[in-house]
Amino acid sequence: MASNTREIKRRIKSVTNIGQITKAMELVSAAEMRKAQAAATASRPYATLSSELIRSLAQKADLSSQPLINRVLPDGGKLPVQKVLVILISSDKGLAGAFNTNVISKAVSVVRAEGAEKIDFITVGKKGTDAAHRLKYNIVATFPGKDKNFALTDAQPIAQIAMQDYLAFKYEKVFIVYTDFVSTLVQRPNMLQLLPFIHSQDSISNDEFLFEPSPDAVLDILISHTIQFAIYQTLVEASASEHSARMVAMRNANEAAGDLISELSLSYNQARQAGITRELSEISAAKLAMEG
Repeated sequence: MASNTREIKRRIKSVTNIGQITKAMELVSAAEMRKAQAAATASRPYATLSSELIRSLAQKADLSSQPLINRVLPDGGKLPVQKVLVILISSDKGLAGAFNTNVISKAVSVVRAEGAEKIDFITVGKKGTDAAHRLKYNIVATFPGKDKNFALTDAQPIAQIAMQDYLAFKYEKVFIVYTDFVSTLVQRPNMLQLLPFIHSQDSISNDEFLFEPSPDAVLDILISHTIQFAIYQTLVEASASEHSARMVAMRNANEAAGDLISELSLSYNQARQAGITRELSEISAAKLAMEG
């Protein structure tokens, strides 16, 4: 009995220590989650308005001079189908449930649809970088993830590479694969076409905005900023999703640890009770033998 109860006590202590770690990680993730969620929701109206402005400008401006929206070759012909650039946004750390697995699976589905030889990757986050290396995908640039909130400046080098290579006719299209934050319990892997910037023909009224000095001049300035901000928005959406997924995963792990401790404690008490009962039986048997 002694060896059995000692083993159970050792397991209880081990699970208790793990539970303390997961509880601490849950609290840290909860604090970071609130900040990341606030950043993601606060920037959405600006991202939406920027896109609306681009759509309105696209109806008034000369798109033949806007290659980020409507690119044509110097001789006037359309660009032939070439390679695709995918910006994959993951995290540096694990222990976030299926967060990284889902977004990497989304990227893999893009590769299967397009063909690996036609796709280059820019990766944000160690998990995505490691997966791309493991799958032997071609990576043209890597950027680290962040434990804290992303800033707009974090999107600048990514946007610069994407726009420069796109304007150099290296890529036909540029996509972002990231995780869209829906709620604390729901995070959805998503793919967004970054370039060419899609503008809807069913746009808002042309009379809603008045552009000075001209729609073309405003579009020249706004389009690159809007693309950079779109990347920033996906970064903060992914960050909010990561911290939410990690908090939920750690909460589930903490609850599982509590359940396991309860089961082990019950097993420990049953083992002790069985041992005590056995010892009492042996004492009673010995006493009867001596009296007999």
